[in-house]
Formats: sequence, structure tokens, C-alpha cells
Amino acid sequence: MSYPAHGGNLRWAAERYGMRPEDFLDFSANVNPLGPPRGAAEAARQALRAVSAYPEPQAESLKGELATCLGLDASLLTLGNGSTELIHNLARSLSPRRALVVAPAFTEYARAAERARAEVTHHLLSPGEGFRLHSGQLAREAQRANMTFFCNPASPTGVLYRREELLPALEACREAGGIMVVDESFMGFCAREEEAECTMLGMAGEEGLVVMSTFTKLYALAGLRGPGWLAGPRALVSDLEEGGVPWRVNAPAAAAARACLADADYLRRTREAVRRWREALEVRLGKAGTFQVFPSHANYLLLRVRAGAAAAAALVERLGRKGILVRPCGDFAGLDGSYIRVAVRRPRDNRRLLEALSEVTAS
Repeated sequence: MSYPAHGGNLRWAAERYGMRPEDFLDFSANVNPLGPPRGAAEAARQALRAVSAYPEPQAESLKGELATCLGLDASLLTLGNGSTELIHNLARSLSPRRALVVAPAFTEYARAAERARAEVTHHLLSPGEGFRLHSGQLAREAQRANMTFFCNPASPTGVLYRREELLPALEACREAGGIMVVDESFMGFCAREEEAECTMLGMAGEEGLVVMSTFTKLYALAGLRGPGWLAGPRALVSDLEEGGVPWRVNAPAAAAARACLADADYLRRTREAVRRWREALEVRLGKAGTFQVFPSHANYLLLRVRAGAAAAAALVERLGRKGILVRPCGDFAGLDGSYIRVAVRRPRDNRRLLEALSEVTAS
């Protein structure tokens, strides 16, 4: 069966299952179940009043406020229309000969590198080992690549890696004159103490390292495409700014993002709620017996359907006909068709998912 390359494609689902896009309960897109912070939507609407005016060419105001929140110099930051645009811009700008992707991983890493004519290899983490990272092995492979992609917490697995586990690979990248790209788009869902132990943001600006994230997931601004942001060495960021097109961040997106930064309590509420809802969903899914549930630190759970790929595909289709979308994971390197990913949503929605799963697995 053919599925879209990414979750959240409601138009595709509507055409496939004969329903309206708004009738679906979407567990295939892993955005914050709290929705955008208070004021973000209103800020975007206010920005539309000046829709005939150009936005700031490099979203300078947002960049300055974001830099303050992150504790970085603004010259170390560049913004884009979502982090995916920045991934592609980075690969196109650096034109790596060889790219290494720590997988399973977001498929756009490999796609961006391939479009930049790089030879792409995957460092596959084993489901049987809980996607444990062997730092020495990764460092040896990273030394042979010009660009190494790593997502932390990882998508679709939800595994969180300590900063110390990544440092050998980072040093190997530096020795080889390459760069390590660490995508922290889901780091904000982790507990503060976990983030402090795992984030690479405090090293942003150092040679050989790029750290990136986005407002898309954490702040639920997917429809506005983030914005996404990238922090890296000053010279690299300058090249990306000069080589990128102007007006990459539209005015409503910039206004909504600034409103997000102003809501100081939003991240605390997100961390507390997502943890509770994820743990409850994980327990219920585990008790069902149908799935192997992989522990997660993010706002999604990776499941393996014990009965195999055919049963997983049938489950996805039956759920779709009930108006519930989940993310098949057979297109992720290192996973087969027996894996699916479900987003963590509010308790009422999670109960509907569990009820639907019970119905389709019993039939």
C-alpha cells in the first residue's frame, strides 16, 4: 500500500477514505497536543492586517528575541520556513560528498543529502537493543563522512541520548573537516533536567556543529511552517543567510512565533501534560498485548505490531476507515512494515484511539 512520505496529510486521507479532512483524528502528525500557546493565533491574525507589506527579509525581530531566549548571539542563528527548508538549504550549501544518517530517522535528512548529490549511508540502530547508541562505532563512521545527521530525541523512536554519547562523533566530524547536524525539534518535550543533560545548544557556534529546531512541533505551528531555526558557526550561518532567499519567514508566522516566546509558562505545561498523557497511553497500549511499545521521551510512541507487517498494514487501513490516522513506519531506514508511530494527544483522543484499536484488532 502506498502512503504519503510524511504524516499529517489530511487531503490524501480524505481522498483515500472518502471523508472530510476535518473529520479525521490525526495521530500521524506529532505536534503539541496542547495546541499553540495563547495569543499565537491572534498574533498571526493581527499580522494579516498588514498582508500587503513585505515581512522582514531575515525575520530580524524574531531572530533577536529567539537569540535572547536561547542565550545565543543572533549572528549564530538563521531562520527558515520550517526546519525542513533549513535541512535542504544546509545540504545544498555545503554539498557534502558523503553523508551519514543515524537511523531510523526523519527521511528528509537523506533526501536533502541525495539532492545535494551526496553518497548517503545509514548508521542503523537496532530495535532489539532499544536503539542503543554505540558511540565508538558511530564516531568511526562519522569520520568517513562530510555531514552526519542525528535527531535527539530521535524520530520515530523517541529515544533520548545524553550529550556525552554524541561527543565522540562530533570530535570525529571535526577531525575529518566535516559537520554534525543535531536536530533537537523534540527536545522541548523532555523534562528540564533531561534537556540540560542532553542538549547540544550550549555548544552552538563551535566548529563542526549545527543545532536546529522548529516552532512547528513544540508550539503546534505546523500550518505556519514553524518557523524553523538553525544555530551554527558564525561563518556558516552568514553563508546560509547570504545564499538563502529573502522573506523566508512570513509575517503571520513570525508574529505567532514571537507570541510563543512571550508565553513563559507554556513549556512547563507542555512538559507536564505530555509526560502524563504519554505514560498513560504507553501503559494502555502495552496491556493490549498486540504491540511492542518502545519507551519515548517525546510526544509520540513507536509500536511494533507483533503479528507482522501484513497485520500492521491492515490495522492502519482499518483505523483510517474509522477516521483515525497513524504513521506507518516501513519507509524509515532500519524499520520494516510492522512498525507504526502514534502521536500523543489529549486523553479523550487517546481513549478514542485505544477503543478503535481494540475494535480493529478484535475483528
